[in-house]
Amino acid sequence: MKLSKITVVATLALILTGCSTNQSKPSKSYQNESKAELNSKAPSKTLKTTNHFTSLTKQIDSKFNHMLLPQLSGMPTNQIVNAKATGTAKHVKIAYSLDKNNLPLNSPKLSNKIYATLTKTTYGTSTAAKQAISFQPASSISGLPKINLGHSITGRTQSGAGQEYISWNEGRWSVSVHGSRVNNNNPKGTAVAAVNMFEKYSLPVPETVGTVALFAGDSTNLSQTITFQKGNQVYTLKANTVGTAIKMAASMK
Repeated sequence: MKLSKITVVATLALILTGCSTNQSKPSKSYQNESKAELNSKAPSKTLKTTNHFTSLTKQIDSKFNHMLLPQLSGMPTNQIVNAKATGTAKHVKIAYSLDKNNLPLNSPKLSNKIYATLTKTTYGTSTAAKQAISFQPASSISGLPKINLGHSITGRTQSGAGQEYISWNEGRWSVSVHGSRVNNNNPKGTAVAAVNMFEKYSLPVPETVGTVALFAGDSTNLSQTITFQKGNQVYTLKANTVGTAIKMAASMK
């Protein structure tokens, strides 16, 4: 898995007013704003939302005595993201929500538009943490039919009762994509998209194992899940979309 200003100067044309030195000042209405002025507003909003997410991340890190956290929201850079973080230093749950305004951490005004969650669970030992992850070794699927997913990745397919699965392993990660024939959700498109993203975004290296469980055709139920072990801790990131889940997980540090 690999990771991978515009300055515009606008001048008013004097020929439109006969080069008069007594021309009136241009209106400050929205319609008469220069393109440079309008374009300068987008970067400003982007910077504001990015800084807000960074600030929330630092507050959460301090509140819970340091933990791995996404440095990217996984959303468009102009999208406002807020957060609610609860728990203790050993057991933490963070809910990321979409809002119209930047709000303080754990604000009671947070919207219910949660698009991703992150949990950290601490176990007594690293062995117990590893056992809590449903890792699927390559040997368990080696005899199943093959499917080419690109980038030299070969998946294995299995189906039954109207359900389809494509699974493969990369490094310490096992990946599975669940599709449904009943709902016409073919898992191959999601599997290929995931493989393409893994070429651009590097997931964290698990202590021993990690799993990626994706659901084709589902973009609203936090059903895209990435789980991995770090010592005696297990991190589980859930998101509405595959792209968001992978981008957030890859930025965790």
